[in-house]
Amino acid sequence: MIEELDGTIDDIRRQVGASLVALDLWESGSALSLAGFGTTPATGPMLHRVTEDLRHAATLAGSRLDDYHVLTVGGGAVVVVSRPHLSAALLVTDDAELAWVLNDVVPAVRAALDAASV
Repeated sequence: MIEELDGTIDDIRRQVGASLVALDLWESGSALSLAGFGTTPATGPMLHRVTEDLRHAATLAGSRLDDYHVLTVGGGAVVVVSRPHLSAALLVTDDAELAWVLNDVVPAVRAALDAASV
């Protein structure tokens, strides 16, 4: 599985290019950080918790959170993609076009996470 995760990271880095500052992959159920670069071991668990809190808030509001969300931060955005087995967070620079991230990057990350989960 480690080789698959390394391959997943390489695929995402190629797709996003210079706009990618950091990446973390974690196991969706336990929030255990499995691989990444430019992050700390706490990144995956912290973002997993944020995602669960957002899901809970959306449910209380009569809505639901899709399998990805974007949080803007100083100098860029954090893109969180949650799949059944693996989840990922990407920190992209503010020069990354949001439409490109949503239309190209998120589907590519979904596919890479699903492929690594098999």
